[in-house]
Amino acid sequence: MKKLLLTLMCLSVIACAKHPEPEKTVDVLLIGGGIMSASLGTYLNELEPGWTIDLYERLDQVAAESSNPWNNAGTGHSAFAELNYTPEKADGSIDISKAVAINESFEISKQFWAYQVQQNVLNNPKSFINNVPHMSFVWGDKNVEFLKKRHAALQHSTLFRGMEYSEDPAQIAQWVPLVMAGRAPGEKLAATRVQIGTDVNFGEITRQLIDSLAKQDGFNLHLQHEVRDIVRNADNTWTVVVADLA
Repeated sequence: MKKLLLTLMCLSVIACAKHPEPEKTVDVLLIGGGIMSASLGTYLNELEPGWTIDLYERLDQVAAESSNPWNNAGTGHSAFAELNYTPEKADGSIDISKAVAINESFEISKQFWAYQVQQNVLNNPKSFINNVPHMSFVWGDKNVEFLKKRHAALQHSTLFRGMEYSEDPAQIAQWVPLVMAGRAPGEKLAATRVQIGTDVNFGEITRQLIDSLAKQDGFNLHLQHEVRDIVRNADNTWTVVVADLA
C-alpha cells in the first residue's frame, strides 16, 4: 500500500510564520479542504488507520470553494444529462464509452457513501443526497436528431435503460412546464428524462467526512494554512513549506 502511495508521502512539513512551528513528519499530507481530500483521507484512514494524515486548507473553513453546493451542479456528473459525454463520431454514430465510465464511477461513489452511512461516518443521507430527475432539452432539427441518436445509443447500456425520450410538447410540458411556457407551436424540440437522478451536496459530505477524520488520533486539520512550496526529495519523499495565515 505504501509503495502505491509513495508520491503522497511527506517526511517534512516546514511552517512559515513569525514563530514557525518545528519541522514535523507525517505519512500523508492533503492540500485543500474539499471533497477530494476528504474522500482520499477517509479511504486512507480506513485502509491504513496507523498512518498520520495532515490536511491544510487556505480558508477558515472546509468545503468553501468548488465543493460548496452553490459552486457546482451537484449532479455527480452521472452522464444522464451531460451531452458532451456522448460525442458524435465522424460516421454519425454516438460514442457512449465516456458516459458509461463516468456513470459507473458515480455508482461507486454512491456505494462509498452508503458504506460510510453504515459506519456512522456520514449521517442523515437526505442532508447530502436526494432524488432529482435529470433532463436534457434541445431544439432545432440537428439537435433533436442528435438527442434521439444519443438516447438510442445509451440503451445499449443497462445503466441508462430507464432514460425516457420524447418529442411531444405536451409530454415535455409535464416534465418541465417552465421550460415550455411561451414557446411557439410547432417548434422542433426534444427532451430526455432519467427519474433516478440525484442532487448531491458535496459540501455537506466534505464536512461530515472531515468531522469524522478529526476524531481520529492520527489526523490533524489546519485551517488558514497555505502550501507555498513542494520539493521532491532524493528518496521520493517530499518537503512541503506551509504558511500560517492566521
